[in-house]
Amino acid sequence: MKSRAERPKAIVRLLFYAAMLFLLSWILLWGDNSFLNTWNIGRRVEALEKEMKELKAQNEELKQENERLKTDPMAAEKVAREKFGFTKEGEKVFRFVTPEAQEK
Repeated sequence: MKSRAERPKAIVRLLFYAAMLFLLSWILLWGDNSFLNTWNIGRRVEALEKEMKELKAQNEELKQENERLKTDPMAAEKVAREKFGFTKEGEKVFRFVTPEAQEK
């Protein structure tokens, strides 16, 4: 059996270990600079960098398309006809409806 003098030391030691465990778990799991928070921020940064790379590639494609439409009259005419349904004067357009298009 432990003596009366050893009991308070054991309680103090237990409280010290509990406080250290709480502090360590707070640092690793719940604090603003915790491991989990830092890890989640890192994953978000990676996702945003990937998205930014894709958007830069898309932006470059759109710049090239824009330049092509400015300099090539045939390309601009093709887009006007296909996308917007423009026709030349006196021209007739026949559109064939497919079964898939009718369902939409």
